Amino acid sequence: MPRATTAAITTLLVTVAAITCAETPLRLPLQQRQLFLDDFIVAEMNGLTRVMHSPEKRGAVLKPQGPLDGEFIQSRSAPMWDPARQRWVMVYIACPLDHPEWIGPCLAFSEDGLHWTRPDLGMVDIGGSANNNRIQPGTDATWPHNALDGVIFDERDPDPAHRYKGLLGAEWREPIVSADCVNWRRLGDTRITSGDESELVFDTIGSRFLAAVKTYSRYGRTFSITFSSDFEHWQPNRPLFSVDDEDQERALQVIEARLDAPGLEKPVFVDPAPPLEAPRPYQPGGQPTWRAECYNIAVFPYEGLYIGLPMIYYPTGTSLPAANNTDGFDHIQLAVTRDLESWQRLGDRKPFIGPSAIDNGRAGVYDRMQLVPTNQPVLRGDELWFYYTGFKWRDSPYKVNPDGSPTDPAALTEAQRADRDEGWAAICLAVLRRDGFISLDAAEKGYVLTRPVLLDGTGLFLNVDASRGSVLVEVVDETGVALPGYALADCAVIHENALKARMRWNSGRDLGDLPAGPVRLKFHIENASLYAFWTEQAPAA
Repeated sequence: MPRATTAAITTLLVTVAAITCAETPLRLPLQQRQLFLDDFIVAEMNGLTRVMHSPEKRGAVLKPQGPLDGEFIQSRSAPMWDPARQRWVMVYIACPLDHPEWIGPCLAFSEDGLHWTRPDLGMVDIGGSANNNRIQPGTDATWPHNALDGVIFDERDPDPAHRYKGLLGAEWREPIVSADCVNWRRLGDTRITSGDESELVFDTIGSRFLAAVKTYSRYGRTFSITFSSDFEHWQPNRPLFSVDDEDQERALQVIEARLDAPGLEKPVFVDPAPPLEAPRPYQPGGQPTWRAECYNIAVFPYEGLYIGLPMIYYPTGTSLPAANNTDGFDHIQLAVTRDLESWQRLGDRKPFIGPSAIDNGRAGVYDRMQLVPTNQPVLRGDELWFYYTGFKWRDSPYKVNPDGSPTDPAALTEAQRADRDEGWAAICLAVLRRDGFISLDAAEKGYVLTRPVLLDGTGLFLNVDASRGSVLVEVVDETGVALPGYALADCAVIHENALKARMRWNSGRDLGDLPAGPVRLKFHIENASLYAFWTEQAPAA
C-alpha cells in the first residue's frame, strides 16, 4: 500500500476515534439545579471534598394526645398543602395498644407546618363517640382500616375526586383515592404485594407513580419498587434497594459504638457480640443477631435525580419472651440513583438523620431509638422540611426487663413515669438548606470542571457558602481553554453565603452572549462550599 494512502487512512482512523470518544454534551434543562451528589456532571475535580450535611432538628411537632392517639403515633406521609382548605394536611396512624381495635388513620391540620390541630370529623365511632379526627378509608368491613401509607395530594389529576391518593393495607397494598382525604374509595381490585412498610410518591422524572414496598432477601428486610401511570394498574414488583456485604461488616462496629455511647438510649435486649468468624451476610434463621437491614426507604425525585433515605436497622438482641422479633435501633442514611437500580451511598454511610441524645434529659426527646422517614421532604421557600417518626424505643424499658419479665410500675421514678406517659413515638421535624444534601468543599483551593454542557438561559446561579472564602466560574471550551470574556481574570468574585448567587463577569458578558455549542464550566473554590448551580432566563447582568 502506498505510504500516502496509509497515512491518510491512519489520519481518518484517528479522527473517527476522536469523534467517537468525544463526550456527548449534556443539555441542562432551564432552572433544573445541578447537584454534586454523584459524578454525573463532573469531568474533573481537584482539591475538593464531598461533605454531607444533616438537617437541623426542630423536635417533635405532633405528639400523641389522649387515649384515642394512644401510646404512640406514626406516619409515612409528609404534610400536603390543600389549596381548598388553605392548610397543611397530615395523615398519621394512632396506635392505642391497649385497644388494638382503635388503631387507625387520623387527620391533623396546620397553617404553618409546626402547630397542628385535630379536626372533629364525626366519622368513626371510637369508644362510643365519633367526636374525633379518625378517618375510615371505605365502608367495607373487610377492609384493613388501620394502615394507610404514603398519602399524596395530586394536583395534576383533572378529577377532583382523585386528588388525594394513598396505599391501604398491611401485608399488601390497595390504591385508594379521595377528594378530601376523609372519604375514600377503591380503584379497581389491584393489590400490590408488600410487607408492613411502604412509601408512595409521584415521580416527576418518569411522570408516573412510584411505590416502594417492603420485602425480604438474603439480607433480611429489603425493598422492592413498582410503578403505575394511572394509579390503578401497577407493574410487577422488582428489586429497589438492599443493604450489602459492606453493611454487614460495618454493623458490628456501628452497634458496638452505639452501646458504648454515653448519651444515647440503649436497646432493652442485647445479645452477646457475635464472633468475628460469624457468617456474612446474615442468613435468615441463622446467627448472628447483630447485622444490618433496610427497614424502610423513602425514594423521591429531586432536580433530575432520585434521592433515597434508607432506614437502616441494626438488630441487637432477640425480643423476649416471644422471641419472634428483635430489639435494636435505626438511623436514616442518604443515597442517590439516576436509574432506580444502581445506588451510590453518601456520607460514608453515616447517619443523615441520627438519634437525639438524652444526656440533657429524656423529656420530649422522641427520636432516640427508631427513626422512620415519611415519603418525601416538603419544600418550604429555601428550605427542605423532613418529617419523620421518632420512637423512644422499640421494646419499652418501662414494660419489660432485659430478662423478659414485666417491669414494676411502682418502681419507676417520677422522671421515668413522665417519660412513659408523654408517649412512645411522635412526628418530628428536621430542616435542611435547599439543595443542601452534599456540598463540594475546599479547605484551601480546589476546582471542579463539568462535562461539556449545552446551556439555555442567560443567567448562571449558584447555591453557595463563600462567606469565608470565594467562588469564581470560568466558561471554557471543550478542551479547557477559557472563552474570551469568561476567563478567571474576568470573574466577579462571589464572597457571600447565598441560596441564589448570580455569577457575573467583569467583561459584562453573560450566558446569552456565548457562541452556540457546548461549553464547560470550571468552578474555582477557595475556603467555601458549593451545593448546586443552574441557569435561568434573567435580566441583563
